[in-house]
Amino acid sequence: MKVFFDSNVLIAAFLEEHEHHGRALPVVARVHEGKDAGFASAHTVLELYATLTRLPRSPRLLPQQAAAMIEENVVGHFELISLTAREYGALVLRLGRQGVAGGISYDALHMACARKCKADRVYSFNARHFQAVADSEIANRIVSP
Repeated sequence: MKVFFDSNVLIAAFLEEHEHHGRALPVVARVHEGKDAGFASAHTVLELYATLTRLPRSPRLLPQQAAAMIEENVVGHFELISLTAREYGALVLRLGRQGVAGGISYDALHMACARKCKADRVYSFNARHFQAVADSEIANRIVSP
């Protein structure tokens, strides 16, 4: 099965102290074990890095630790999906026509990448946000683990 991941699910799987760790770890483990094909947007890698390096935890993760965590858990196991310049342009025009503004635009980027890889399932702890910008073809595939 092709499974697309939001960064919030990956972060929960990586950090044992995260409130959703127990829900996220099994779905990420399926990718690591080769049972599912894992996908994420290329933008997710930067979101992961930015979030991991600013989490309010003690001790804070050093930039080198965050980069190593991403290398070990994502880069070698997930196919990263990016949009072409033309696809970015089309996405912005669509968002403008639909009156979508602000940060939810990034959720629309993730959904465009999920559509591009033809994901069978999309995991997010913000499923409602993803569904708000998803087309009918993929909206019913968005779930929280």
